[in-house]
Parts: sequence; structure tokens; C-alpha cells
Amino acid sequence: MDVLAPDTRELWLMQSRDCAAEPPPLDAARARFVLAVHAGHGAGCRQFLAAAAFSYGAYRDTARA
Repeated sequence: MDVLAPDTRELWLMQSRDCAAEPPPLDAARARFVLAVHAGHGAGCRQFLAAAAFSYGAYRDTARA
């Protein structure tokens, strides 16, 4: 399991703290991070919805291969 460097963790926290804002471009690691930080926020949290959509799309693409 990869562990984020403290400076990366702080940067990602600052960039994804606002539930109403669009998240920065996502990759698999950042999507997992955002999902963990915003878990339980509900359908009004754009950060969680974007990370969930990204994760679902990535999973669906690997499931087809």
C-alpha cells in the first residue's frame, strides 16, 4: 500500500476541501483519496460524485479487458 507524502496529502486536502467545487483532474490514487475524505457526504458533494464516477469508469474499463 502506498502512503502519501505529508506535503502531497496536505495539498490534496486543500484542493478538495470544498464539496461544491469541481475536483482537480483525477487519477486512481487521488480518486481513492477523495472518496475516503468525502465518504458519507451524500449526493450534494461534487468531490465525492466525481471521484465515484471516475472510479466506476476505471473499474468498468478494466472489467471489460
